[in-house]
Amino acid sequence: MKLRITLNGQQHEAQVEKNSGDYKVTVGDAVFRVAPREGGMNVDGEMIPLQYEGSLEEGTEVQIGRRKAKVKIEALIELEKVEGYSEEEEAPAHKEVHGSITAPMPGKVVKIRVKQGDEVKADTTLIILEAMKMENEILAGVNGKVKEIKVKPGESVEGGKVLVVIE
Repeated sequence: MKLRITLNGQQHEAQVEKNSGDYKVTVGDAVFRVAPREGGMNVDGEMIPLQYEGSLEEGTEVQIGRRKAKVKIEALIELEKVEGYSEEEEAPAHKEVHGSITAPMPGKVVKIRVKQGDEVKADTTLIILEAMKMENEILAGVNGKVKEIKVKPGESVEGGKVLVVIE
């Protein structure tokens, strides 16, 4: 899963991959082994105290050890290709690409905010996914109509699992 992390106004992209009981996090050329723990995170074997109030998705002040930083984390949604769609096709500028919205990370479906048949815009919240003790809004990413919802509240999902299909 790709994340955009804004730290004190500076943006960074990170690639996060599940690796057994922890996560491999790549930022530029740097690779870290990260495991969430009570009261913080274990980063490459070192416990880092971490505290925050509010939503990391909306941006909040985070205390990391003795330092404070303004942090915002956004999931960069990747769409799966839909059968019958070809990249070689030259689409008019107004034509939207539709497809499957997948879980950007492993987690638990907390709430489904749409139902089959709903018309949605790209910024519509489809699902609330709890991961690493945070609630993450999964957005449509495209305009369209909800064709199918493939998960239920309370269901645990792996990263990459199709959550919603939009046509």
